[in-house]
Amino acid sequence: MDWIIRPFRAADAPRARRLIESVWHEHFHHHPDPSVRDFIYSRLRDVDHAESVYGHRAIFLCAIARDDVVGTGAIKRVDDRACEMTRMFVAPEYRGRGIGRAIADDLIGFARKTGYDQISLSSNNALLASHRLYEKLGFQPASPWEPGGEAHSRYYVLQISH
Repeated sequence: MDWIIRPFRAADAPRARRLIESVWHEHFHHHPDPSVRDFIYSRLRDVDHAESVYGHRAIFLCAIARDDVVGTGAIKRVDDRACEMTRMFVAPEYRGRGIGRAIADDLIGFARKTGYDQISLSSNNALLASHRLYEKLGFQPASPWEPGGEAHSRYYVLQISH
């Protein structure tokens, strides 16, 4: 294994942002809807300030290979019983090595240990490999919680026990 998963560090912010933006660009650069095409670029404040945003009952993980961020994933608190899995991205050259699965497993373990009962997530309709991963992990399709979200995203929920 030529990578490790560890908690986010402040110095990771520029590399994590670059990874997320490049993966988004890879999938959505030519999308006909500009709101999808440009969605991620204005919504990375949480990555820039991850140490404070993902503090209480939350975590941001990075997969590191050759001193670079090649994967990310996070658990964000929704309320005392529920959290959201977010920021799941893996660099193209590192896909198929189990990084996404390892990050997701660590995040689910964190949510379980932290006392959450439910993990929700949303994923763009185009990200079929991500959907397969979430479904293998036991996530079940859910109704959208964002108005009109079904136009671009799939929604999932995982019930967890402690």
